[in-house]
Order: sequence, then structure tokens, then C-alpha cells
Amino acid sequence: MKVTRCTASEYTTLVDIFIEMETYYHGPVPVTRQEMADYLRQKVFHPQAGTLVFKAEQEGVVAGFACAAIQFPAPRYSGQMFIKELFVSEKFRGQGTGTLLMKTLAAAALDAGCLQLDWLSDKHDAPVQLFYHGVGGQVIESVNYFRLSGDSLQALAHEETSGK
Repeated sequence: MKVTRCTASEYTTLVDIFIEMETYYHGPVPVTRQEMADYLRQKVFHPQAGTLVFKAEQEGVVAGFACAAIQFPAPRYSGQMFIKELFVSEKFRGQGTGTLLMKTLAAAALDAGCLQLDWLSDKHDAPVQLFYHGVGGQVIESVNYFRLSGDSLQALAHEETSGK
């Protein structure tokens, strides 16, 4: 198993595993391979996206991937690497793929001068919680995770300001 950082030209190698991820999180999704390829090329690998993409391969098959970004500001004039997604294909789970991806992300964070590596996870997914605790992750209880979506997002975006 090897992990490499993907270049934009490798987007087609990630199509199937991104479709598997979408199905895992959201159920069957009506997306074609071409639509996913376009999404990866136009969004994930867009030069302004700032997304670092790593893939784990075993015998020419993409076993897992991780997407992360370095964010500023961060403590002590450093960066903070934030993992947006880490996904391992079902047939490769429990074989060290996730751990190898996390090790790669930790090394990339340090190489970029980051003092922190952060991520979110589903607190109700017990195996995922065990995995992240197993790599040394700590749950940060002092922060809240907020979201605007749907009508709330629309309402705020279109709310007129009073200029006060």
C-alpha cells in the first residue's frame, strides 16, 4: 500500500471511490461517472480550491483518499491543516489504509509548518471514533460546530443590511 499526493491530472483515478463515498454517506446517488469526473476536475482540483488530495493505492486500485486544506490564521503564526474528508473503500477497511492516510496527513501538516491537524467525525459512528482515538486524536469539547443550509443559508445571504 502506498499513499501519494494527487495532481490535478489524476482526477479520473478518484471517480469510483468518490461515487462510493457519496453512496456511503447519502445513499444511492444519481451521478454518472462523467458528472463525478467533471466535479473533481472543476471543483476539487480547481487551482483556487486549495484542496490537497492524497490517495492510497493497493495493486493499482484506489483503496482510500483524504482531502485537506491549510487554513490561516492559526496559533503562533502557523497554519492549521484541516481534513475535510478521509474515506476508505469498504473492501480495504481494517487493513491499515486509514492509518496510513492519517500518518501521511500528519507528516504533510508538519512539512507545511502547521502546529495542528483537525477534523470532524460522526460521533455516533463507534468504529470511526475508535479509529480516530487510536491514532491519537482528541475530542475538543470547547467548540461548537455550526452550519447554515437550505432556507437559513438563503435567508442570511439575501438579508438586507440596515447600514447601522
